[in-house]
Amino acid sequence: MLREDVVFNDYPNLIRLNPSIPWKTRGNGAIVLRILVDQDKIDRILEITRSKSIEYTEVSGRFKYTQPGLVAYIGEITSYHRELYRRALTDVVVPDVALKIAEKTNTLILLDRNNRGNIGALSALGALTTLDEDYTFELLAYRIPEYWGQRTRHLNTESVKKAELKYRDYLFSNYDFDQEKVLITPHGPDPVLLGLRGEDPLILVKAFKEIEIQEPILGWIIYRSNQATDAHLVKRDISKLRPYQTGYIEGKVLSKPKPVRGGHVVVVIGDGHTSIEAYFYEPTKTLRNIALKLLPGDQVGLGGSVRPPSSSHPRITFNVEKLVIKSLVTYIEKNPKCPRCGKTMKSAGRGKGYKCPRCGYQSANLEKIKIPLNRDISIGVYTPPLSSMHHLSKPKIRYGRENNGKIPVMISQWYVYMD
Repeated sequence: MLREDVVFNDYPNLIRLNPSIPWKTRGNGAIVLRILVDQDKIDRILEITRSKSIEYTEVSGRFKYTQPGLVAYIGEITSYHRELYRRALTDVVVPDVALKIAEKTNTLILLDRNNRGNIGALSALGALTTLDEDYTFELLAYRIPEYWGQRTRHLNTESVKKAELKYRDYLFSNYDFDQEKVLITPHGPDPVLLGLRGEDPLILVKAFKEIEIQEPILGWIIYRSNQATDAHLVKRDISKLRPYQTGYIEGKVLSKPKPVRGGHVVVVIGDGHTSIEAYFYEPTKTLRNIALKLLPGDQVGLGGSVRPPSSSHPRITFNVEKLVIKSLVTYIEKNPKCPRCGKTMKSAGRGKGYKCPRCGYQSANLEKIKIPLNRDISIGVYTPPLSSMHHLSKPKIRYGRENNGKIPVMISQWYVYMD
């Protein structure tokens, strides 16, 4: 009824928030619709949006399992919205803080104020800065109501693989070739049939039409998103880390990697002031295997999130989702051999050189022996298998593909680029 009166000034936004929050939804995402509309149509739009949201959540049974949120804001996005988004993306936001920002900015809460989902809805409004820096697209296809509740999706696996290969310069994270696994279908009973991820909306449409879907669909939408951008990995100091924060830290490896129960690997990382245990979990596969090859003295960067203390871990720990090897130890040093008897010498004290424990020979002119190491890892970025990555984590194929500069705008059914 209002279609002719509403102009979308952006694609619908799919905004992912902090993946480490324990009380989040499964994907911890929010949808934002940014529209231009006449003042006299606003009340009607809010009425339709609210009633349709309630109708959907009641029909799908969502009220039993989640706390949906719905908000509306009229005007230019404020600095308060942007700061709330930054915190919800990388830290913890308590409901009181979100509600105070809603009041300060006159943001309308259209569903129950006490629903935790309002935090995500309020936070997602401020994501414009991140989307200007980098963004991706996702085409989501939806099932007809008769298929809601079914976990099995019906489509041709080979067609997904072929589409990913054909459009590999524009698509990502739709098929895991290492594990021969389709990644576009969710596993839950929700109404989403598939989500196809890429860099260009027109290519997404072409690829989608080449995927053989074997069940009826209700329709599809293309979203502009902060997915696959590493937007949550803000640089942090180890000494300032708090539970549930996400971030990127840098430091030196202080211990040999230690395998622990469950197939995980623990490495102690320090920055000269403090240290933290970094966990490489078994599902990260290749990332965990690379971590096993680190040595004390290696310089690394780690992307991930902070796990709170527990009975088995009295201090916070760092869950690693990305490893950047910045420099590697290329040799080890050993005390020199005694020139008289060949025995390995010992330190004679600070500034006094070395002394042989066997024959007593002492010299202040001898130096440690450098023994070259054959390292079978190299400087670079390492990530887990695609099937183990968070929505926000940037896959290696996206390095150098960052979308910044031209901002896409959706007008009716046409896709255009505005300088």
